[in-house]
Amino acid sequence: MAHPPSPTASSTDGLPGVQRLDVVRSPGDEQAIVDELHSVVTGLRARLTWLKQGGIDAAPAPSPRPARPRPSAPSPPVGVGKLDPAAVPVRAAASGDPRASQNAPPREPEYDAGPRDTDDAAAIARAAVESASRMATRTPSAAPKPPVRKATGDAPAGSSRPSSEVVYPELQAVPSGTEGLRIIREFIGDCRRCNLCHGRNQIVFGDGNPTPWLAFVGEGPGADEDRTGLPFVGAAGELLSKMIKAMGEHALKLGFPELAAQLSREQVYIANVVKCRPPGNRVPEADEIAACGGFIRAQLTALSPRVIVALGRTPTQFLLANSAPLGRLRGQFGDWQGVPVMPTYHPAYLLRTPSAKAQVWDDLKLVILRLVEQLSASPPGFVPPSHERNP
Repeated sequence: MAHPPSPTASSTDGLPGVQRLDVVRSPGDEQAIVDELHSVVTGLRARLTWLKQGGIDAAPAPSPRPARPRPSAPSPPVGVGKLDPAAVPVRAAASGDPRASQNAPPREPEYDAGPRDTDDAAAIARAAVESASRMATRTPSAAPKPPVRKATGDAPAGSSRPSSEVVYPELQAVPSGTEGLRIIREFIGDCRRCNLCHGRNQIVFGDGNPTPWLAFVGEGPGADEDRTGLPFVGAAGELLSKMIKAMGEHALKLGFPELAAQLSREQVYIANVVKCRPPGNRVPEADEIAACGGFIRAQLTALSPRVIVALGRTPTQFLLANSAPLGRLRGQFGDWQGVPVMPTYHPAYLLRTPSAKAQVWDDLKLVILRLVEQLSASPPGFVPPSHERNP
């Protein structure tokens, strides 16, 4: 079966590189092809000029097509832009097989190599226009985010840290007290590690005594906290302040003035699992907690409190790595890296459900008794009442 001849290397006058087909015999048909190629090239030049003005300097070459299998050994690779246009015809003539040139692997156009004898100018022009159009209409990507280091592998044995939580090596060995908190706050900076940064006004780091006996951990900032940059300053914060004051008064009533002096709003430390306000005060998402969790862990390490009170479900499940309902976990101590953790209801929940205040007060009295146990000396003959002992 006869095959049409391959394109020749001849060029149309006035249009270098535009090839002419030998099968074209009619001057009208030939002129139509020339006009079409002229239109394509003119449009391409206009498009490329427009793209260059928009900051795009080059268009990518089309993806390579898979080579057809050949019975003979593959040829040595040839560098881009250095392929000899006459190589394939020469091999075909040498073999004496007229089908050899048709079985050869197709070659992709190389835009930096200039026109070649075997290039289809119209196909090259159309491919370049399509590629440039895709680049021009591509949606701009968002601003790059700082790299977030993910934990690799499973969490260490005995650790409450989930394997998906982000690990910050810079915060793994922070010093205690004020210096440690300063390092953590500087590391957080103007945090952009999760989506909560887009709606916040301020980062709410934490507040209180850098060497507390007691630390409170909440879920996240609310509207008042987002406005002031301080934790628990709204209605729930006022209730928490009253709860802490009542704890101090109870410790003094039990005969522990040293402990009572440590149970005031100024002497405890208060922070949240996430540092930015979730939209509408919703519960933080898992990825938000994973990005922010390393900060509260580092804070608690620097604080070294004797007891931690987890206010609500989110900090309870975060610190204890326990997904059980809060109603089942409250009233009994858990453990976070050797520190007793008392889960209880959040003050905001108490504002909506005043009947739960008695349960929270029972939990806080257990916290007082645990702190009493940790004191180096107790009043002679002191025995905690049976209803106040840790079950």
